[in-house]
Amino acid sequence: MSETIETERLLLRPWKVNDEAEAASLFRYASDPEIGLLCGWPPHTSVEGSMNDIRNILAVENNWAVTIKDNGDEPVGSIALKPVSHYTIDPVEADGALRERYGKYLGDNALELGYWIGRPFWGKGYMPETLNAVLGYALDTSHKDAVWGGHYKENIQSGRVMAKCGMKAAFESTHDYFNLIDAYHDDVFRIITADEYASRTM
Repeated sequence: MSETIETERLLLRPWKVNDEAEAASLFRYASDPEIGLLCGWPPHTSVEGSMNDIRNILAVENNWAVTIKDNGDEPVGSIALKPVSHYTIDPVEADGALRERYGKYLGDNALELGYWIGRPFWGKGYMPETLNAVLGYALDTSHKDAVWGGHYKENIQSGRVMAKCGMKAAFESTHDYFNLIDAYHDDVFRIITADEYASRTM
C-alpha cells in the first residue's frame, strides 16, 4: 500500500477499491479525451470501467490518487512511480553516448513516473506541487538514484511541469508506438538525479 503524502494544498493517498464515489470521480475526469490520449491510454467510457481500472491498475504500491484538501476527498488525478520502461531503456542502451551518461540509471536504482490531473485543475500549480512531493518521496525517502519521466513532444504543458521541478531533457525519441491508443508519437524523456534534487532543496 502506498504511503500517504501531504503537501500544503494536496493529499496524495492510496486508491480506494470497490468504492462507487471513487470510481465516479475517476470517470468524471478520466473520460475527458484531452487527458488519456495525452498520456497514452484511452478515455474512460463508464464508471464500471473506472472501478475496474482502480482495482486492476491503480490500487498498487507507489500509485497515488491526487486529492485537493479544499475539494473534499474525491480523486482529481493520479501520479505513479514505476520501473523504468522500455521507452527509456531501449534508446539509452542503443546510443553509446546516452548509455555512458545515463546507463547507470536504468535498473532498480531508478524509477519512472507518470501523472495526470483533471482539466478543471489545470494551470493552478497543483501538478508541480504533486510532482515535487513524489520526487521527494522517490529520491529522499526511498533513496533512489534518479527518476525519469516522458511526455509527447507536443505536450508542452507536461514538459513545463517537469522542467519546473528540475527534470532536464535527456533525449528525444521519434515515432514511438503506444498500443493502448494505437498511435505513434515523438517523445521527450527527462531525468532528475538524487544529487540534482538535493542541490535544488538545499
